[in-house]
Amino acid sequence: MTLDPEFAGFLSFLKEVGAPSTFDGTPEEARLRMAETIEGGWDRDAFPAVASVSEQEVGSIPTPVQIVRPVTEKASVPTVVLFHPGGFIVGAARLVQDVAQRLANEMEAVIVSVDYRLAPEHPFPAAPEDAVEVTAWAHAHISELGGDAARLAVAGESSGANLATVAARAMRDRGIPVAAQLLASPYTDFSRDYPSALENGAGFFLSKADLDLIRRTYLPDAEAARLPDASPARGDLAGTAPAVIGVAGFDPLRDDGTVYAAKLLQADVPVQLRVFPGLIHPFFGMAGVSAAARAAGDELIALFSAAIERSALVPASA
Repeated sequence: MTLDPEFAGFLSFLKEVGAPSTFDGTPEEARLRMAETIEGGWDRDAFPAVASVSEQEVGSIPTPVQIVRPVTEKASVPTVVLFHPGGFIVGAARLVQDVAQRLANEMEAVIVSVDYRLAPEHPFPAAPEDAVEVTAWAHAHISELGGDAARLAVAGESSGANLATVAARAMRDRGIPVAAQLLASPYTDFSRDYPSALENGAGFFLSKADLDLIRRTYLPDAEAARLPDASPARGDLAGTAPAVIGVAGFDPLRDDGTVYAAKLLQADVPVQLRVFPGLIHPFFGMAGVSAAARAAGDELIALFSAAIERSALVPASA
């Protein structure tokens, strides 16, 4: 397995300049540094075209969301609830606006990008509570969004993928149909470390030390790691939405994704798993760094869009 040359150059540059880890410093410092780095490198004029981007607060908590609407002539389109990465500690909806606009543009979908609460100020279970609340809100307000309740879907990367699959399971329990879930580099089990966490534990952007810090910061105690809303791999997965899962070969969380795919299959949930050997975490949001990452994202988005359409054709009683 060979590291993608563009990612190899990216990692070499970070090492040469002595770039800090994503989580170095206080949470406030890490969030500010991330925002400055991401937004400082953007050319917003290069973002995929969309009809509009708006912000509002929804639900009873309430939770801020960014709503991205596609350029389309269709009467109804899919609605995708999107959860950003960041280890439950950093990140924001506005920092994945490029991803949200890409999804809206390529899928002709309304994207509801969620600013869920972050640890340590708001440890578990605040984030999954927000994820469930916003997804249920999207279903209740589908006529104001994509307009088709049969094509409600969830998506996320890393911690965001964790929340997406938690939301999908909660919607199953409420009898709310979710057409598909897109899980990029999902973090699915806090209760153990899989071999990839050690194999890829240093030198590939996300580290084993980062994962240990996330666990300490996000979870109030060791027992919480065994709860399905923290570790979806430990939950009852039967009847949850069809999944498209993408993992990177050099990701400490690679095995979280592959094992989760196996557990979904064991529960008779349709799964499409793609392993991208030369990529790193979080590849889905790094299309601007690596052409291979962009191609991987294109493949996952196409599979996700097709999965939504297949689910929409199945009668609700089936």
